Amino acid sequence: MNIAHSVILITAAGSPLGKALSLHFASLGAKLALVDERQHALAQTLQACQAVGAPCQSYLIPEQSERTIGTLINNIHQHFGKIEVLVNCWLGSELPSLLSPSSVDQFSRSMNEKATPFFIFGKQTAHYMRDHNCHGVIINLAANEEYINSSVHSGSKAIVSGLTQSWAKELAEFKIRVGGVVPLTIECPCNNHPSKLSSPLQYEIARSAEYIVANDYFNGRMIEAEVS
Repeated sequence: MNIAHSVILITAAGSPLGKALSLHFASLGAKLALVDERQHALAQTLQACQAVGAPCQSYLIPEQSERTIGTLINNIHQHFGKIEVLVNCWLGSELPSLLSPSSVDQFSRSMNEKATPFFIFGKQTAHYMRDHNCHGVIINLAANEEYINSSVHSGSKAIVSGLTQSWAKELAEFKIRVGGVVPLTIECPCNNHPSKLSSPLQYEIARSAEYIVANDYFNGRMIEAEVS
């Protein structure tokens, strides 16, 4: 797929990773629909993309229900035309340990707050692409919202990887490709303090997302991005 002039929907665009992805695709000439529930962070990403001359529009989404997200996708279509790429950001938190006293409540809350919107964006965009006969691309990304210890939490990585593979099989008949990217770093047991998702690693994740979009044969697989 030719990225230049493609319409790309980016979720969690106000997060550090979302902003890095937005700026990267802006530099490649894409048209950007920037989505987030945080108004100030979303405005910062929009301003940064406008500064490099990218055609872009921000969409504040206060609640992430199926109806709201479906309406949002239709609004983006009305503004830009056919949506060809979804960059679907999972900004997960650590899943609870199995034997902790409140593990069920913590797990339910994590799934409701993180997994459900992620799944809905995938579902609604896939419906849109199928209905509009769009041979598009869905990219699932996993990272912690602001910080990363030594790697994405294994639970979040497993969920994103599993969904990527199952969606790719389900959507293959509609010629909709699905790929995924997670950061890969080295475990360091001596480091008990989280460090920010570095700019070089953000760039490598963005480059990996670019590769998936541009490579028409990439489907149903994950890329582990690392700083070389």
